[in-house]
Amino acid sequence: MKIIAIMNHFGVLAKEAPVEELHKKLVSKDYRIIYPEDVDDLMELVENNAKVCGIIFD
Repeated sequence: MKIIAIMNHFGVLAKEAPVEELHKKLVSKDYRIIYPEDVDDLMELVENNAKVCGIIFD
């Protein structure tokens, strides 16, 4: 399974709908979606998991 990390600032209503739609599309294509808490969490994820194939920053 491929993993995509999405760095997003939730709570901004205009941003939640597009990210939710992207999430659904990627899951349907057999991607696992991870939402890191912060940059440190993201860096730990990338350093320790070779299955991360992409990161989306918002």
